Amino acid sequence: MTALGMALMVGAGTHPRVSIRDEDDDHTKLVEMQPPDFNVISQDADDMNAQLKRRQGTKKRGASKATPQVVRTWLRIEPNGEGNVLQADKYKLTTKLGIQTRDLRLLDPHFSATYPSCILCRDKSVVVNLEHIKAIITTKFMLVVNPEEDATIKFISSLKERLASPSNSLGKVLPSMGDLQRTGQQAIPRLDVDLPFELRALEICLDELASEFDLATSELEASAYPSLDSLANKVTSPKLEKVRRIKNRLVRLTTRVETVREVLEKFLNDDEDMHDLNLTANEAKQTAQEEPDLATVSKVSERSIASTNSSLVESEVAEVEMLLETYFMHYDNTYNRLKTLNEYIKDTEDLVNIKLDQHRNQLITTDLILTALTCGMAIITTISGIFGMNLDSGLQVSPNVFNEVTIATCLGALILFVAFIIFAWRRGLLSWS
Repeated sequence: MTALGMALMVGAGTHPRVSIRDEDDDHTKLVEMQPPDFNVISQDADDMNAQLKRRQGTKKRGASKATPQVVRTWLRIEPNGEGNVLQADKYKLTTKLGIQTRDLRLLDPHFSATYPSCILCRDKSVVVNLEHIKAIITTKFMLVVNPEEDATIKFISSLKERLASPSNSLGKVLPSMGDLQRTGQQAIPRLDVDLPFELRALEICLDELASEFDLATSELEASAYPSLDSLANKVTSPKLEKVRRIKNRLVRLTTRVETVREVLEKFLNDDEDMHDLNLTANEAKQTAQEEPDLATVSKVSERSIASTNSSLVESEVAEVEMLLETYFMHYDNTYNRLKTLNEYIKDTEDLVNIKLDQHRNQLITTDLILTALTCGMAIITTISGIFGMNLDSGLQVSPNVFNEVTIATCLGALILFVAFIIFAWRRGLLSWS
């Protein structure tokens, strides 16, 4: 019986009858209890409620201590270039930006070597993981992770400067794109397109990374070509070690450039993925779908609306395609430069191998000549050994036998040596060049 029920019974002037079950006996005894004091009952109920609240508060504090939220520092950059530092946990970010927890794992600096470069489209944002550029782009702001790192500071400075600039930068490709003009290819025209904020931010990310790749490629070419030419002239161990280090740098840089190039190529091959990058257009489309439709629409109106939507989608995709295609050409140009350098290294390696084969053939020729000469000397040694035996033959009495044997033996060995050399030369076993 609750405290409220007992209080009501006291107020009514009745004596509550309580049924108490005795655990030792199987029968139930009815015990008539005297009505307790109302104030005591109310006080007991208040104490029980207070204890229950304290227990619930203790459980909540224990649960919060058991599962602490991971708070990370982000730099929020507005469309005008202004930025402010904020701290947010994973739950708030995933809820507000419409991303998943594994997307935040891609942006974790501790796993930068685990996950390759990628660009992910989500409902409300675009997740960018390009080397040291790790950011989340929305239609209204951009979040950059780890703003205190040196590489990120340089990127943030350029990002703020370019966002604050009113001029659009699409089509203003890096200086290295002038190589296309020097090679006779068609130059990329300057594009005058008013891009939404998310595409402008994505363009800056691609441009900064392309600048880094272009600079690294130029530095690698400046050190590689002279070293390869020097190695082709004369092969030494220090030069071989230097070329080996250059080749390792080339392989790593080629892998990085090829990864980003494949990311852009994947988007260019799928119009839906390119349209998903245009978050502003997607939000406008969702807003239009949420508006109430008219009750009656003619078939002609439906056709005109469908045609208008189709042309609008094509124009939205065209904006993204122009952006991605411009930087895809730049990354492809850098990739081709690295492939050309790799082919030059392979050609140098082939030339070095040919020279080493030539030196090896010269050593084999020298060894063959020395072997033939040693064979002739062995004949002379054999004759001298025969005449050196302590046996009485009678030839030692003649004064001219020694000279005759010596001259004949030397001439015979020389004739055999010359005959072998002529035979080997005619057979092509010896080369004098």
